[in-house]
This record gives sequence, structure tokens and C-alpha cells, in this order.
Amino acid sequence: MDKWSFNSLLFGRLTDVLDISVTEMAKRCHVRQQVLNRYMKNENELPVKILIKMCNALRMPCHFFVSEYNNHDVPNREIATISAEQWQPIEWDNQAVEHTFGDGEGRIFWKDVAVVMGVTAQKPHDRFLLRKRFPVTDFLVVCNHFNLSPFNFLVDQNRDGSGKKGKGIRSTAHPPAMLAEISALRDDVDRLARTAADLTEKYRDIAARYDDLLADHKLLLRRFNEYLADTAAPISIAADTGVDG
Repeated sequence: MDKWSFNSLLFGRLTDVLDISVTEMAKRCHVRQQVLNRYMKNENELPVKILIKMCNALRMPCHFFVSEYNNHDVPNREIATISAEQWQPIEWDNQAVEHTFGDGEGRIFWKDVAVVMGVTAQKPHDRFLLRKRFPVTDFLVVCNHFNLSPFNFLVDQNRDGSGKKGKGIRSTAHPPAMLAEISALRDDVDRLARTAADLTEKYRDIAARYDDLLADHKLLLRRFNEYLADTAAPISIAADTGVDG
């Protein structure tokens, strides 16, 4: 089971939880009502940027929507929202993105992220920097695949993961020891892949040489049998002549 998932149950019932209309919600979030309707009905995939925008507009911590182990709770309004004087805006940490992904030592290659997302290698970087549309579902797929916390990138200082007020959720992408371990494991995988490719090539070469030797052996054996057949008759005649004499 994936660790992280989107709480679509809560998202689809926001009007009941907050006791406001879709029209009013769209107005507060500065999102067109028709667009918001399609998001809430799961007709269109919700982008990360819109989720952050809505959380800030409605003053709802994002951990209610980014659920751990399918904990899809539907809280009441008193728990779901925070007063304006206590609210801390939710942000996206581009620096954590650059520390986690890329070509540097211990980072996750963008080409590997692209494979998980099913897109070309050029697209994930812009999506993770929120320069391009980045669906929440794609974001969580990457986090689950590489065992990353979404809160490495979603900076929410309103509540911790237990739902109690705290100092906030903000963590570095990876500690140095983990980065070094990831880099070492990646080197081991690359080395094993090269070794396997080399052994495969050697096996194919030996198999080809064996086939050639077997063909040569069969040809030599056929010629030898033909030679015996050609020489057998004269020897027999000579032997018979000696007996008659």
C-alpha cells in the first residue's frame, strides 16, 4: 500500500465541511467556479499549485488533503480551519526540490523521475518547480516511489502530522548520510548493470564461437567419412589380387 494519498473524500465534501457554497469557495480561492466544480467532481486532476492556493484561502492545513496510509478523515469546521491570526501561509520549497533531484551526488536523477511519471526527461523539473501544471496525484506517485515525504516540499507550519498544533512541518530533503548511501547504491546498481551486460556479451561471443566450431567439426567429419569411402574399394581390390597370385 502506498504511504501517501490524496484525500479526495474530504475535497469533494468541502462545501459541507465549511458550510459554504461552491460559488463562495471559488470566490475566496480566486478560482473560476466551473473549474473548481470539475476539480471537486474529480473530472480534472487537481494541481499542487491550486491545492496550496485553496489551503491558504480557506486556512486549512494541507495535511488534511495529503493523507498518510489512507487516513481519509473528514474533519468538522472547527478542526479543519485555523483562525486568521494564527494562520501561517503554506509554501512550496523550491530549494528542497533542487537538493533532492538533479545530477549532483546523492540526488535522484530527473530521468528516473520522468520514468515514474511517464513523461519525457525534460518535464519533471519544471513541474516540481511549479512552473508547469503538476497534478497532486503525480506528485504523490513520485513521493511514494522514492520514499519521500511530501512535506519535504510542502511547507506547512500550522499543524504537525498528528493534527495538533506544533512548530510546523519542514524538513530537509535528505540528511547527508542518506544522500551518500543513495549515491553508493546507485553506483552499485550501475556497476552491476555494466557487469551483467559484459557477461551477456561474452556469453553471446562464446555461443557464436561454439556454433562455428561445431560446424567446422561436422564438415571435417563428413570429409573424413568421404575419404574413407573413397579409399576403401582400392584397398579391397589389392588384397584380392594378392590372394589370387
